[in-house]
Amino acid sequence: MKKLNILFLLPRYPFPLIGGDRVKPYYIIKHLAKEHNVTLVTFFQGKKFTESLKNSVKKLGVDLHVIPLKPFNAGISSLPKLMSKKPLEILYYEQKQYHDEVDKLLEERNFDIAFSFFMRTAEYIKNAQIPSILMAEDCRTEYQKRSYKGTKNLKQKLIRYWEWKKLGKYEPDIVNYFDAVTFVTDDDIKLMRKLNPNANYHLLSNGVDIDKFVPDSKQERENLLFTGKLDVWANELMINRLVNEILPIVKKEFPNIKLVLAGANPSKSVSNLEGDDIEIHSNVPEIVSYLQKAAVYVHPHYGGTGIQNKLLEAMSTGCPIVTTTTGNQGIYANDGEEIMIAESSEEFAMKVIKLLKDKQLSEKISKNAREYIIRTHSWQIIYDQCDAVIKEVCGLYE
Repeated sequence: MKKLNILFLLPRYPFPLIGGDRVKPYYIIKHLAKEHNVTLVTFFQGKKFTESLKNSVKKLGVDLHVIPLKPFNAGISSLPKLMSKKPLEILYYEQKQYHDEVDKLLEERNFDIAFSFFMRTAEYIKNAQIPSILMAEDCRTEYQKRSYKGTKNLKQKLIRYWEWKKLGKYEPDIVNYFDAVTFVTDDDIKLMRKLNPNANYHLLSNGVDIDKFVPDSKQERENLLFTGKLDVWANELMINRLVNEILPIVKKEFPNIKLVLAGANPSKSVSNLEGDDIEIHSNVPEIVSYLQKAAVYVHPHYGGTGIQNKLLEAMSTGCPIVTTTTGNQGIYANDGEEIMIAESSEEFAMKVIKLLKDKQLSEKISKNAREYIIRTHSWQIIYDQCDAVIKEVCGLYE
């Protein structure tokens, strides 16, 4: 492939590597910057943009343009536009300074292609006169629909109903502005085809660094583990289910077992759970060691869309997993072979107990999971998918 000038837009700074909305673009940009000229425009939400943060992305070899985003100001600026056709998640990220920066770059430079990561940056290049790819990741309309139906919290129910209805009109339209639209699972592509059958959809799944997320045979595995951003509503739902419905059943068989929660920014309600049976490790610098030490990774996922990066990482480290059918979406691992799948809390707890009791089964799941991820979700596989979409959009096939 010839060397391309690429414009890449992000709604969130791609470092530190916590969460799929950072990990995925970081690795894709890292790959693209090896062979192409990449200009990256990204928001940064945080108290201080340090040199260390800046250099963590600059070292990839990109031309970096950072736009500060203050949550309070972004929220206030969205209010006058609430009655527009755009969903809240689009209004929040639609800021004049970002628009001006992108317009200036488009005027000054001859880009061969533009990437928009998430629909949240789609407005900035939807009318650009260059080939463009929308990395939509998941079907947001379906996500909000399932979230609305799955929550009993009145505030969350109202917000997600609003977003579901807005996205139902916005999402099928915005994909028409792009030469290709990528999703992380075939399920999301099928859902989008029902909303708009005419766009050009491609699979661009998520990967895992198989050289970083490795098993450690010297570590003795113990306790249950859940990881992620501990202030995210969906994660709080899973944590509450683990604490109130699943852990009590497991402790009847294993009284000394603990649930370890490791990740970023635990909410007050999560922090209050810490006690004899629950350990909380907040803002950890890395997650690999936790995955290497856990006996079972517990993930009672509620209905959603997209793919669960945390499960890819756990499988790569050989950590046995119990999750739900929707948690396995996009991974498509086999129940009882590379993963354990359960739906009700009782079934979930019994499968956790089975893994804790049956060392041979646990070791089989661990070995198979690692091999499965190497075959299906190494970053090189994802890079090949990405390059194929670029070649098609830019007409570069030999």
